[in-house]
Amino acid sequence: MKRNIGTQVLWIATVLLVVGAVGAAQAQPQQVTICHKPGTPAQKTLTLPYPAATSHVSAHGDTMGPCVPPVRPCGGTFDACIDTDGTATAGDGIPGAAQVLPGDPLTPFNPPSLFNNSGLDWFDNDGNGAWTFGPNGDDLHVEDFRFCAAPIRDGLHQLGLDCKVLDIDSSLFDGQPVFCDLEIGGCPQAVKFHDANFNGAWDDGEDIVLDGNMNNIFD
Repeated sequence: MKRNIGTQVLWIATVLLVVGAVGAAQAQPQQVTICHKPGTPAQKTLTLPYPAATSHVSAHGDTMGPCVPPVRPCGGTFDACIDTDGTATAGDGIPGAAQVLPGDPLTPFNPPSLFNNSGLDWFDNDGNGAWTFGPNGDDLHVEDFRFCAAPIRDGLHQLGLDCKVLDIDSSLFDGQPVFCDLEIGGCPQAVKFHDANFNGAWDDGEDIVLDGNMNNIFD
C-alpha cells in the first residue's frame, strides 16, 4: 500500500512538472515584433519567431516592440529652428516636420545659395533687425505662383494672395511691408536653411534655422 501511494505521488509530481513545462512553453509568444538595429541606417521593424527575436536582442542590441520614428530635435546648444513646414501651416511645424539633425550643414540664404524665385520674405515685427521667436515674433511669407494661386511680387503682404509660411498669431496684415527678401540678400546672416535636396536653393518645406554660432552646422 505504501508503495502504491509513493508511486501515485511520483506520478502526480511528474504530471505537474510536464504540465508546468508545457504551460511555460505556451506562455511564450510564437511571433515577436522587434526594432532591428535602432538608431542606425539598418533600422527596421521585424516580426520573428520568439527564439530568433530574443537572439537578435542579445546579439545586436535590438529592442522589443516596433521601431518608433525618432523625434527630430529642432534646437541645440547654439541653433534653433525658425520654421520646418513651409507653407503647410502658418505655424512653425516644430517638431513634427523637422528634418534637420545635429551635424547637418546649413546653407546661407545670401550667396552662395541660389536664387529660385520663391519670394521668401521676412517681416521684422519688432524692428530689432534680428530674428525674434515666439507667437508674437517675426513672420515669413512667399510671393511665388508655385506656392500661391495669385501672389503679387511687390514686397508687401497681400492678405489672401501671398502664402504665409510663418504667422503664429495671425498678425500679418494687408499691405505690411517686407523687412528683407531672404533669397536675394540684405538679411541678417544668421538665418539659414537646411538644404534637404542639395540643390543650393530653399524649397518649400525645407527647415529654416537660426545659426546662433554662425558655423554653418546645426548644433
